[in-house]
Amino acid sequence: MPSSLELVEKLLKNEQANRTLYTQLRNSLDDPRYIRVAENLETLQARQINMLNRLLDVLEDEAPPPPKDRYYAEHILQPGETLRALAIKYDTSVSKIRALNPGLSDNPQAGQVITLPIEIPKPPARHIKYYVRPGDSLYTISQRYNTDIDTLVELNNIADPDVIFPGRILIIPRT
Repeated sequence: MPSSLELVEKLLKNEQANRTLYTQLRNSLDDPRYIRVAENLETLQARQINMLNRLLDVLEDEAPPPPKDRYYAEHILQPGETLRALAIKYDTSVSKIRALNPGLSDNPQAGQVITLPIEIPKPPARHIKYYVRPGDSLYTISQRYNTDIDTLVELNNIADPDVIFPGRILIIPRT
C-alpha cells in the first residue's frame, strides 16, 4: 500500500494535469453563464492544489531520514534543471529527492550535487566518480575506462543502459 506521502504526490500530479483541462474547458465556452461555472471550478481546483501542496510540505518534513549505511546515486544539477525534472527523469518523486537532501533550498542552483533515491551497491575500494556529459553513452564510458557496460549498470543501478542523463555521477572501478 502506498504511503500518505506517495498518495498526496499522486493526487497533486493528477490535479496539476487537470488544471490544464479546466482552462481548456473555460476557453471552449461561449455562454457567460457556463464560463462563470468553469471559472468557479478552476478556483476550487486551485484551492485543492494549494491544500495538497501544504499537506505535502508537512508530510515531507515528517519523513524519516534515510538509513546511513546505504549508498545512493548522485546527479549534478544542470542549468535550468529542476527537482521536478529530476524526479521525472529518474522515475521518482520530489519528496523522495528532498528526503535524501536535507537542507536543500526550494530553488537549487546548477552545479549542486543532488543525492538521488536510487540505491547502489557499496562502491569498490578503488573507484572514480565520472560526471556524465551530453553525448556520453555507457559504451563510450566503458571503453574510455577499460570496463564493461554490465559492470557500470550494476555499480550504478541503471534501469535502462541505453539512457543515461547528463549530470549523473557514475561509479567506475579503477583497474
